[in-house]
Amino acid sequence: MFPTLRTLSAAPASSSSATHYLITLVRSARGLPPSSAATLDSMGLHRLHQSVLQPHGATAAGKILHIKELVTVRNVTAEEGAAYLVRGRPEGAGVVPTGRVYGGSKKDTAASI
Repeated sequence: MFPTLRTLSAAPASSSSATHYLITLVRSARGLPPSSAATLDSMGLHRLHQSVLQPHGATAAGKILHIKELVTVRNVTAEEGAAYLVRGRPEGAGVVPTGRVYGGSKKDTAASI
């Protein structure tokens, strides 16, 4: 059975409704008109895969429509968005120390093993 308006509206609503847009830049504005780059700059999007949190409103919606091909948008609560923006690197990401010091020779590390 295909969903109808009645079945979609009868779905239980979450306890807290979304109040913000979580906007992530996924494509560059190179080769597009300067107005697209200016819109990205006004939203605070400067690097690929950078995310910003914008409150729901006509201004934010208009900016999103202007650059809709370059971004992904999620509806989130303010708390969910803030938690997403401040999360750190996942465990195990980055450089793993091996015990060797820069400038040391291989012979020095082999003797310590």
